[in-house]
Amino acid sequence: MATKRCARAVLVATMVWMGAGFVSSVWGQSQNSVGQAQLVVTANGNKSRLAQPLSQSDIAVKVKNRPANIVGWALFTGSNDDLQLVLMFDDSSRMYLTQQIPALRKFIEALPPSAAVGIAYMQYGNYVMARPMTTDHVLAAKSLRVTLAIPGISGSPYFCLSQLAKHWPSKEPSSRRVAFMVTNGEDPYYPHHDLQDPYLRDAIQDTQKAGLLVYTLYFGENGRMNQGYAGIVIGQNYLLQVATATGGDFYQLGLGSPVSFEPFLDQFRRSLDNQYLLTLTTPDSGWLNVSVKSKVPGVKLVAARTIYIAKNK
Repeated sequence: MATKRCARAVLVATMVWMGAGFVSSVWGQSQNSVGQAQLVVTANGNKSRLAQPLSQSDIAVKVKNRPANIVGWALFTGSNDDLQLVLMFDDSSRMYLTQQIPALRKFIEALPPSAAVGIAYMQYGNYVMARPMTTDHVLAAKSLRVTLAIPGISGSPYFCLSQLAKHWPSKEPSSRRVAFMVTNGEDPYYPHHDLQDPYLRDAIQDTQKAGLLVYTLYFGENGRMNQGYAGIVIGQNYLLQVATATGGDFYQLGLGSPVSFEPFLDQFRRSLDNQYLLTLTTPDSGWLNVSVKSKVPGVKLVAARTIYIAKNK
């Protein structure tokens, strides 16, 4: 954990040093319209604090710095799980799934029965589904495959993410769509080591307009072995930006690649197991700042800091 804290400190320091061209606020969700808005909220804390579900009286919500009118607060669980999940991997990686497939298969097969899951690979700036999304988790796990490095296949992971957000592979409605993206985070379409990447900016906007939570895992072995310190740091910064901007999380092991995905998948599963759907009403439209806080000591709530409310036509 000390290594992770140090690495995050490096990321924050680098962001300040480079000069962030945009803040990691969350863009809005297009399904929200005047009168009602929804967002997914994740509760973080130790197991004892999270043993009992939070009630509506345990939270404080503000919109535009004014107390919000909460009309719904429900834990995603059982028949109300409503999870659609895409695991997306950089397809230029050199065989990295060889050792990770058992942990990934275990994670997929342990998902709630109603959860729809799919495996996608990033190719040439787009995403390619291994098979349609399914609630047959054994079948979904069989879609995992070892990837071979293919010259020229590397594209912007943020192009891929934008495409996933714009063309989500399931037509079924869902209030909880989640992507788990594994890549080194660097953007070959934007070789400058700063935080002005327009494709990253577009990906953040597109994911939030689609109501998509993004969890990112840094893995450096992507066929470009001489990534360099600056490349590693900026790649991790980009992944941190996407995750925090969407209400997800960023996982990394210092500046290196994890030997095993399992501890990060465990953290990811805990997040999924402690998510709530918050529904509120508001007469306003456009970009609105939102604050969601816990009244329970030792519990922190993670959610969008800004949502977009479309005007009624």
